[in-house]
Amino acid sequence: MMYYEKKKNNSLWMILIIFFLIVIIGILVNLINKIDSELNKEANITVGAGTDTVLNDFNIDDLVKNSIYSVVGVSKSNQNNTSIFVENSEEKLGIGSGIILTSNGYILTNQSIVGNKHSDCYVTLKNGEVYPSQVVWVNENLDIAIIKVSASNLLSLSLGDSKNCTLGEEVYMISNPTGYNFNQNLQTGIISETNKTLKIMSEDEEIYVEDIIKINTNIKSEQTGSPVLNINGEVIGISSSKLNAIIPINIIKNIIKRYETDNNFEEAYLGVYGFGYDVIKYLNLNVEINYGIYIEKIEEGSPVYGQVFSGDIITKIDDIELSSMSDLKNYLYTKNPKEKVVLNIVRGTKQFELEIELGTK
Repeated sequence: MMYYEKKKNNSLWMILIIFFLIVIIGILVNLINKIDSELNKEANITVGAGTDTVLNDFNIDDLVKNSIYSVVGVSKSNQNNTSIFVENSEEKLGIGSGIILTSNGYILTNQSIVGNKHSDCYVTLKNGEVYPSQVVWVNENLDIAIIKVSASNLLSLSLGDSKNCTLGEEVYMISNPTGYNFNQNLQTGIISETNKTLKIMSEDEEIYVEDIIKINTNIKSEQTGSPVLNINGEVIGISSSKLNAIIPINIIKNIIKRYETDNNFEEAYLGVYGFGYDVIKYLNLNVEINYGIYIEKIEEGSPVYGQVFSGDIITKIDDIELSSMSDLKNYLYTKNPKEKVVLNIVRGTKQFELEIELGTK
């Protein structure tokens, strides 16, 4: 009798233990499902420009890995492997970054790094290879330059549309001043101004720098020449510590096309400086137009000197509407010196056309 009683008690204990095990397993399964559900919710969040969340389609690690091979070191010295240890080497030795624009060796950098046209400099790739290079084009006011190396099959970056940049958009600046791994740098920033025109005094001369992009952080000397990327990994500009600003990539697109097709570019020249339509709206000029650029300065001796005046508004060039100085520059970059263009001008209550022969920059 005691045997059967003991066997019955053992069976009850086994049933209770199995029951508790089933309950515990059920709780654990439910907990795992909840955690998995929360992770899936987080992964499905859509990332827009201007966030610092690395989710789903956007991964900052991938952005850096995909772009770093197209970011080069640029220097006036070919001793990049030692110059990094010199105090303030970026300023003393002319060191910065550059962006590979084409597979056959056209590279965008800063004029303040490499100097004027026909100057010699050196380019260091990520693998440490150093190439002699020559400056083929510069714009000193905008602090940009194009240099050329004799190389092929280089990895170039995709160019975005800087006209689509918006206030509050987050951008990523990748610098590689010496071309070596230990000096790579990533800086994030928020676009704080677009289409901004700066007036700069240089050797008692007033210089206009038009349609640049500003971000909410200062650009350091070691970051100059860095590509500025959007969330899609496209270049929307190049950084300049000299201007403490981003130079829009659209300015360079037509120039690099000319170099790719003709292996040469001769800049056509008009000689006007001013502000885009965003500024015209606030000038109370009593003109009924929805586009145009306001002319503030005309260079003496330029093709339009004595024909276009401060206060004029150029609305079109060859029947193409203008809303910013970049629109005008980008069109001029498709033309050659001595070609003729037609300007549509508003002067007070008058509207008229003016045919101009372009000069040489």
